Amino acid sequence: MATRAAPDGNGLQPMVRPVGVHTEAVVVRDNASVGWEEFLWHVDHRLGLYVGRPRYDRAFSALTGFDLARGRGELAAFQEWMSARHGGSSLAFWSLVIVETFGDGVTEDRLASDDDHMRAVSNLCQLLRDFLRPQAQTVDQR
Repeated sequence: MATRAAPDGNGLQPMVRPVGVHTEAVVVRDNASVGWEEFLWHVDHRLGLYVGRPRYDRAFSALTGFDLARGRGELAAFQEWMSARHGGSSLAFWSLVIVETFGDGVTEDRLASDDDHMRAVSNLCQLLRDFLRPQAQTVDQR
């Protein structure tokens, strides 16, 4: 049975569940939805906690699911932004991120090591941050 502690100043409540002889701490957010910046941090730094082995395809799948759950279409706009960065390329954004990370002619099939995958994931997250930053500033100014 889980126990709840009192919320901290950020509305977060640690939950501790007995698991064998160890305990596992889980943070539950009561009063606010997770935004892109927080989600990207988790994808960039803790992907394996959510999808098992941290692979590039699992990262963009998680991002796609997050975008669909939000229902705002940010990844569709990111696709257009990435395409414009590459002269109107019709490649999907996840392929264009690979090109930006490793150079022309490299595809996801050529990601040989865990380091290759994590480098691509980090660049994907950084490009999304770069894309989302001007949008957030516009919303803040309204």
